[in-house]
Amino acid sequence: MIKKELLLNTFSEEDINLAIKVYEKYKLAYEKGIPVYVNEFIPPSIWYFFLENSKKSEVMVETSGVFEEAERRIIFFNNFYDSSYPIKVLEIRNKSNFSKLEHKDYLGAVLSLGIERSKLGDVVNLENAAYFPVLEEISEYIINNLSIIGRSPVEIKEIKDFNILPEIRFEETIINLASMRLDNIVSKLANISRAKASQIIDNGKVLINYARAKDKSQEIKKNDRITIRGIGKFAIGDLVGTTRSAKVKVIIKKYK
Repeated sequence: MIKKELLLNTFSEEDINLAIKVYEKYKLAYEKGIPVYVNEFIPPSIWYFFLENSKKSEVMVETSGVFEEAERRIIFFNNFYDSSYPIKVLEIRNKSNFSKLEHKDYLGAVLSLGIERSKLGDVVNLENAAYFPVLEEISEYIINNLSIIGRSPVEIKEIKDFNILPEIRFEETIINLASMRLDNIVSKLANISRAKASQIIDNGKVLINYARAKDKSQEIKKNDRITIRGIGKFAIGDLVGTTRSAKVKVIIKKYK
């Protein structure tokens, strides 16, 4: 079982209350051996903590945010029976030919209905539509109460076949690195000096796999996720060779 002391030593004051709330669900699943889920979308630092630290425990941990690379997810403990998650996906389509809606417009319109952010997953917008994973308890409310965003009329429907949903998009580039140290990679990704990279790491503005980075000399591996606050989120891809100066060529995926 995960020790509560580990949780208390891991999370900042900003996240600790929600982390404890999730821990109580985890503890119930452990002690009773029953399926338990948390009925809200949890930020990545918290669900990743339970995924990583439950590998040797007697509790099965799963998460879903519908999209493969989703950051906000519902966490499900002991889903023995492969039960469905309490999630529905809504497509909000812009019907105007004269105005373009962006991510912030769609999200702001839904939140303006009085809905808490924790009831919504990651929002993916593509061309003239946005796709919202939402708690099933609020889906009908959104459909019945949102008909216009700004000056643009919108049409909302439930998407039942998740296989037709768009993927979270990213830009792929190749960078050359002298080493796979965290400070070196942050310097390259943020286009700043190594000294400045070290400073923002020390200030808690860099996350590795959704947890605050603590060691600027940490070696980064393939598939690690690096988030630099104010810059973006990146995934480390394959090493694809070296340059004449012995630098490593690494594929980087930046999420849009």
